[in-house]
Amino acid sequence: MAANEPRQFHPSYGYSKDIFSSPGYYRAMSSRRSVLATGVGIFSSGIAGCVSVPWFREPDGADWSASVPEPGAFASPVTTDGVVAAGGSRDGGLETGQLVAFDTETGQQQWEHEFGRPTGLVAADGTVYVGEKRDSGRSRIAAFDARTGTQRWQQTVSNHSSAMAVANGTLYAANGGLAALETADGSVRWEQPHVPETDFTVIAAPGDQLAADDHAVYFGDADGVVAISPTDGTTSWSWRPAQWETTATAVAPVPIDDTIFVGGGGDVVALDAADGSDRWRTPFGRGAEIMGFHATDSSLLVAESTDAAPSDTFGTVYELSAEDGSERYEMRFDAPVTRAVSTTATFVVGTADGTVTWTDGASFFARPETALPTGGFGLGAAGEQAFAQTSEGTLWALSPPE
Repeated sequence: MAANEPRQFHPSYGYSKDIFSSPGYYRAMSSRRSVLATGVGIFSSGIAGCVSVPWFREPDGADWSASVPEPGAFASPVTTDGVVAAGGSRDGGLETGQLVAFDTETGQQQWEHEFGRPTGLVAADGTVYVGEKRDSGRSRIAAFDARTGTQRWQQTVSNHSSAMAVANGTLYAANGGLAALETADGSVRWEQPHVPETDFTVIAAPGDQLAADDHAVYFGDADGVVAISPTDGTTSWSWRPAQWETTATAVAPVPIDDTIFVGGGGDVVALDAADGSDRWRTPFGRGAEIMGFHATDSSLLVAESTDAAPSDTFGTVYELSAEDGSERYEMRFDAPVTRAVSTTATFVVGTADGTVTWTDGASFFARPETALPTGGFGLGAAGEQAFAQTSEGTLWALSPPE
């Protein structure tokens, strides 16, 4: 998952140092396609705390790599408009953040910004939104043009904005409250410190508890799911089951057509988007944890992690019927699933041993996969391309190996 906060080179941030003047601070490795065309690979060493690119351990399917900040409390890499943005903490400090953006195809760096303590990160419709912690339970959200890094607007809200989501021209930000902002200019449409059903506490931050579509914004917590009206922030419906064994929802409520899918503990539940009533519920057993969803025409793929060492540590992708939740197939991994990301093209699953796998169905057929040099990484994706930001400070752009 993760979080952010941007301090652009802008007078209102009180920041004057031009880090573009620091030669080599971030250098993207030339694209894999270019390397194949020229027969020459260019690898750079990170400085100022960033590790060198481990060329001798390049994963299969690597398009390019670059030195980036260590993820820290940030979200996984986010993508929009042919740009991937990755953030982290500068110099190992919790109070200093940095965000760097690259062209997804070439790996060429587009821009970078420094700021204070990171909170949330999300990207949509050609804009990257980042949050920066302020005082007294507030945060400052800034919107940047994904291609140029130009700041479009900034706005202060009365919550920490650790989790953010975008839908229908609105940016929603939550943690200790929920705010709705116009994406066009950052003006605040409404703010809610709490509703009777929840206080919007983000535990699985960032991005694991908040989702939105054109009809509602959905917040998942330890007790279930609450649907909030995008018009005024009041409750549309709430789903509060008698048994929901989790400290926080492991997967944000995922709206797909007229159904809201939610994962918590070892269960997946399908809710009616109109009123929050149960359609079906599928349990995966004791010790299971739901890590992500991917929808096809008639199926729901569910990435599940079982971590009950020493004998039962593994991960699974289940293919369920979207209609009734019944199991169709399963695909087993040797290590627990630790992250999963869905695009319109594929489901990308990462496991604790550093394996990244692409799949569109949990059948017994072989699936493209690659191995990273570390098991600690955040995962983003666009189309069939995956972006893995390692705990050592390397961003890998990956395509399914042939």
